[in-house]
Amino acid sequence: MRNRLQLLVVPLLLMAQVAHTVPVAAADSTPVQTPVETPNQDIKLTLNSPTPVVLADNQPNFTADVVVPLRATQAAEAAAAQAAAANAAAAKKRKLVAVTTAVVTGPVTDDVWYHLRVCESGNNYARNSGNGYYGAYQYNLGTWSNFDGYSRPDLAPASVQDAKAQETQAARGWNPWPTCARKLGLL
Repeated sequence: MRNRLQLLVVPLLLMAQVAHTVPVAAADSTPVQTPVETPNQDIKLTLNSPTPVVLADNQPNFTADVVVPLRATQAAEAAAAQAAAANAAAAKKRKLVAVTTAVVTGPVTDDVWYHLRVCESGNNYARNSGNGYYGAYQYNLGTWSNFDGYSRPDLAPASVQDAKAQETQAARGWNPWPTCARKLGLL
């Protein structure tokens, strides 16, 4: 009797180990067959014992196998982000010091543009006069209008400021610089 019982139980246990499909309702209510995996199990067969079939689960430990490595990875990423933020802040401080100490002056020449620069800004391309006018030719932001991709004239290189001044003079004459143009006899 016991042998017959074992002959029935063993094949059933083996069939339980095989993946089988389970109908799952999708969004459109049509059944979909998806494979379902059964957990890893060890089966021990001992015919001479009172319990001939013994199942042993080999399930992974979720905390040890998933949670602990995840927390370690998150801690490492947080430390790296903190270090990157500290480096960026230090670089920003260094950059601000370099920008505040730069003074750019134009070349000394005998042309009208040099005299206009001297009159407007003291020939200082990086001049921010604090009254809404910037650069060697003391443009306001409305006239400058992000010329050549620079938001303010005092942030643009000398060649860009000179090009904008020549473009402005060709379009509007010397009127954008009324005081200095009169002093220089241009108006």
